[in-house]
Amino acid sequence: MDTRPWLDAHIHVSAFGRDGTPRETLLDDLLAMLDACDADLRLVISPDGREMGRIGREPEAIVDGARLIHDLVRQAPDRLYGSCCVNPNFLDETLEAMDLCFGEWGFVQLGEMLQYMMGYDMDSDAAETVVRRAVELDVPVQVHISTAHKMEHKSTWGMEQLADLFGCVDRVPEAKYILAHAVGMPDDDPPVVVQYLDAIEQRFDGWPENFWLEIRDFDSPSLPPAVARVPATRLIAGTDWTTRIGPPFLPYGTIFAVTRAEDNPYPPSVAAMVGFLQQAGASDEAIEQIGWRNAAELFRIS
Repeated sequence: MDTRPWLDAHIHVSAFGRDGTPRETLLDDLLAMLDACDADLRLVISPDGREMGRIGREPEAIVDGARLIHDLVRQAPDRLYGSCCVNPNFLDETLEAMDLCFGEWGFVQLGEMLQYMMGYDMDSDAAETVVRRAVELDVPVQVHISTAHKMEHKSTWGMEQLADLFGCVDRVPEAKYILAHAVGMPDDDPPVVVQYLDAIEQRFDGWPENFWLEIRDFDSPSLPPAVARVPATRLIAGTDWTTRIGPPFLPYGTIFAVTRAEDNPYPPSVAAMVGFLQQAGASDEAIEQIGWRNAAELFRIS
């Protein structure tokens, strides 16, 4: 095992299998995946599956989802960290969950903000209230930005989601924003991220100090332009790995939506991801920053 630290800011877990069967050994199965990784892997986790669906429909599910994450994190300190998934459509319950997660339970991130799934805009009064509370609590806000751009439906069109985020930034410019899984997909004509970088640089006359960009697919043609154009201190790992397959869960490094490790386009491992960063031109120092140091500093993880 490599002793290299690696901190992934974007992981989804569920206490239920796809068929609705409760996972009685979720923590053990999740830790088995970490133990099998070729690096010293740490994860920031938020709800998925049934829990995420309920948060979109039921106010009380926001705290329920947070309790699931808290229960896992408290049993695996220094390996798992909490992210608080909320729904501004249920504002009172959202603020209650945030006070619990950040005031009592030590969560490190607000998100993922799933505006496309839960039917709200980031550029809205309710979301502004939520983001302002995040500023008060001094936690970053992780916002879904689609890695696809070819379709016109809002759920798959990242430029519309980015424009919506810009509206939120205008309302709350002092917040810290994480652009979830914005680096990814196999598109190469041009790479998906190029239009995002162009829009951000044009809007803010450069890269904003309060923007962090997640890398989902390290083998993506979007990685080299991101490495070249985004400050190395503002790139973090955020692979969107989930517990949807298994247990046993897929190895870390398996790309989102791949259902078998053998179908992954590269051997799923941190070593392979580091290799892609090297090919993209990242220095050893930048790889250390991207792999864990930037996220650790952002989340105040020692």
